[in-house]
Amino acid sequence: MQKQFSMSIQLIKKAVKAFSANSELQPDILYIEGYLMGLGVALQPPLPSEWLEHLFGHYTLEHAEQLEAVMDFHTLCFRRIARDENTLPKQCVVSKTDPEDSLGNSKPLPLYCMGMLRALTWINTEHINAEQRQQLQWLKEILRGFTSYEQARREFDDDSGDFTKVLLKQRRMIPTYVANTAYAMRFADDMVEVLGEYGITDEEMLEQAHEVFNDMLEEVLDRDDEDAIAEFDSLVKRFEENMITPDYRTENMGVFWKMHETRPYMMLRAKRAHLNLCYGNPDKAAEELQDLLKLNPNDNQGNRYLLLNCFIVMQDWAQLRDCLGQFSEYSTFTQAAHALMLYATEGDTSQSREAKKALKDRNSHFQMIATGQKKTKPCFDTYAPGSEEEVDYYLEAGGKKAWLSVEGSLFWLRQK
Repeated sequence: MQKQFSMSIQLIKKAVKAFSANSELQPDILYIEGYLMGLGVALQPPLPSEWLEHLFGHYTLEHAEQLEAVMDFHTLCFRRIARDENTLPKQCVVSKTDPEDSLGNSKPLPLYCMGMLRALTWINTEHINAEQRQQLQWLKEILRGFTSYEQARREFDDDSGDFTKVLLKQRRMIPTYVANTAYAMRFADDMVEVLGEYGITDEEMLEQAHEVFNDMLEEVLDRDDEDAIAEFDSLVKRFEENMITPDYRTENMGVFWKMHETRPYMMLRAKRAHLNLCYGNPDKAAEELQDLLKLNPNDNQGNRYLLLNCFIVMQDWAQLRDCLGQFSEYSTFTQAAHALMLYATEGDTSQSREAKKALKDRNSHFQMIATGQKKTKPCFDTYAPGSEEEVDYYLEAGGKKAWLSVEGSLFWLRQK
């Protein structure tokens, strides 16, 4: 199950802008997006603690949600690079009628290109091969060409007489140059030798580092077959042998998600819990999720929702009640767990019917989607409270398995 974002992309960008406003450098949102896309190109990206200061300078953190939004924006940009979705923001255009104005100071396209160029300075050209250097050079040249109209003249003017047409063509080529460079950085034949320059020498650790810190992690997390559990076990074990030691856990208990270097580890464990629930091991899933909640009580991953459904499948009503009390949250996820628990323990009573009505009032789409009466499009990165996507996410987070585990519950759900 993919990481879900609690905010829409519009709200994420709004929070990122607020974060930037309280920073030393105060970069524009398009500069930030270009920078984060540039980080995705890098062979071995810097740690968040490094690039945050490089991008923003010193910053004042007024709300933790703003920093979380920056990291979510980074994840979205990184995912786009991994999927070869390199289209530029719609504002980054070259006007056919006034191309010089499009490349003026503080215009969208120059800001984006300058942000990406700055991120690319993290790439040490001494640690890459000739093919990678060539692709990187071509990418830098086309990006520099769009930092100003004067620079565009120097880079692209071929004396053909129709410079606007040349600019439009070069602008369309930027995503191709980004994709070519990203591919060269990740899939060069001498990848092992290149990563070795960064001090990573053990062959198995090379494979792990490549999977975790580059786009291969996405492929691992996309696996939903039962055999994948063993692979997750292996990857988690390697983290715990080399980074997440008992002392490290003790020192950083409660703030794991804020330490962005641990996020791949958290994501792997959360997905392993999901697979264990899917394949008949709800007790293992519940134990893992409870540990993840200790590591990150703020639960940015939404592990509490999967945990509620684990307890339902296990018919552990005592722990479910405790959790519902501890979370103090009124949402579709908690209301569904409450209604299902009452039906499972009491049957069709006035109290369970009242809880069912509250659930349907909370999300009007819940009954139709949960009972299969209505099909929806796949849910990806975001959902809004009360939306169809929220129900999809709930069902993916063990909700479907929970309702199927209580005999007659779906028929009861359809009743008024």
